[in-house]
Amino acid sequence: MKCLLVVLAVVACGPAAPVRTPAQRTEASAPVVAALQASKFDDAARQATAVLASDPGNARAAAVRAIATYQVSGNHLVDQLIQIIEKSNHLEFFDHAGGRAAWQGFLDQLAAIDRDLAVVAADPQFSLELCLACWTADWNHNGQIDEHDTRLFELEFDGKGGEIPQGDPRRRPTFRFDVGDADWARAMIAFQRAVGELVLAYKWSDLDKLFRAKDAPVLTLKLIDKPRVTRARELILAGLDYADRSRAAYLAETDDDREWVPNPRQHNHPMPLEVDDALYTTWAAVTGDIRRLLTSEDGLSIRQFAGLLEPHLVELAPDAYIDFGRLLSDPRDIVFDFTLIDRHEDASGTAAFLRGMLQSGYQTSMHPSALTSRLGQMKSQLDRDEDTFERKLRYLLWLN
Repeated sequence: MKCLLVVLAVVACGPAAPVRTPAQRTEASAPVVAALQASKFDDAARQATAVLASDPGNARAAAVRAIATYQVSGNHLVDQLIQIIEKSNHLEFFDHAGGRAAWQGFLDQLAAIDRDLAVVAADPQFSLELCLACWTADWNHNGQIDEHDTRLFELEFDGKGGEIPQGDPRRRPTFRFDVGDADWARAMIAFQRAVGELVLAYKWSDLDKLFRAKDAPVLTLKLIDKPRVTRARELILAGLDYADRSRAAYLAETDDDREWVPNPRQHNHPMPLEVDDALYTTWAAVTGDIRRLLTSEDGLSIRQFAGLLEPHLVELAPDAYIDFGRLLSDPRDIVFDFTLIDRHEDASGTAAFLRGMLQSGYQTSMHPSALTSRLGQMKSQLDRDEDTFERKLRYLLWLN
């Protein structure tokens, strides 16, 4: 009886997938990687799909399909939107049926890309060598491959205050991507998916009044799909989790080989910028600040933030907070009533305007986020022309 049950179980489940060794997976994915390196993005995606059909755990094939799909789908989205914009008046393309379908198609592809990146992130032995600046493609969509395309991903500066000469091999480095970079990519994809969900959550056609109105108009962005805003919030939180995971993976690395994002102990990286412990500490603090904003533990002080932008704006800023948690968990129509600012050229007008725009996200009392003071410290250092810090700030923003 037990033997019969075992036989039935095997028949029902089908044959087990053969176990591949790392060497076998590297060999199977070699043509796929070569196609990607040669800028054959469609071919790379198709070949990767064939490899993954027989070996779903092949991380290199999954990484290639994720990268190639991102290039192809992003390129397709831009082409579609350009065509729609050319046929639309002003901002109507946002709500054009074709425009919304294009955004949804891109979102679907991003979800598929994330699934492939999950396969990559699950393989601690993953590695992939790529020279991004060596890719040949019409990145600016002008119908030809010109100088702007060929230099798009080149490194221009040497990290010592000088520029890398044209033709210098350092302009076109080869990176060795590893498992930490998979979570970095998942964070980037999650944030982009959140933006797409927010785009499709609202009806944008009222913004077209900006082109027709002679006086200060009242514009309303109608909320037409509330669940999309909820998904956007979940995706942002997921992106922060991936960012934290990638940072932990980077810090745990003991190798030092053409790193995409180095840790303070790694010095072999094509990006001409050394990182230090302070950068990683700030990176962790910023993701924590943003997470507390999204969970409504903290609020962004409107007055403090206005002061960061321009000191004179403090007089026009109300003593209130933006509650990003409620803004995304309890979304409503967004109303831009510019007449309020025209009638009250002081903090009261700004407060009334922001109440309409932020709705439930406008709060008069919250625990202030440390993010504003952290940004203030960064701005202070930038004002003192600390060039090294400025470059590290750009690095930090890119990481997040």
